[in-house]
Amino acid sequence: MGSLVSLPFAHDIAHVGGNGLAILAMFGCLQVALGLTFYMLGSRLLPSGQASLIATLETPLMPFWIWVAFRELPAVHALIGGALVIGAVIADIAGDARSRRPS
Repeated sequence: MGSLVSLPFAHDIAHVGGNGLAILAMFGCLQVALGLTFYMLGSRLLPSGQASLIATLETPLMPFWIWVAFRELPAVHALIGGALVIGAVIADIAGDARSRRPS
């Protein structure tokens, strides 16, 4: 359904060459399929709240992966927002680990 909705906005979809098609295939197989499979397998071992927090890391880490793969520099606001989200997730995980430690 998402593909049908976005199709009118894909102006140059007919001009995707072999290199672009390979990149799209790698994106589908590695980032989407493999990433979601690992998340599904790992989330069974965590409390649901913590698994949800870890899932929120996808959004702030995306500018980092774009920088690594394509050398595109993210905006300062994206870096600050990403650092806040990542910091909150790390603080929650560290606090949870500290509370579980036997006294």
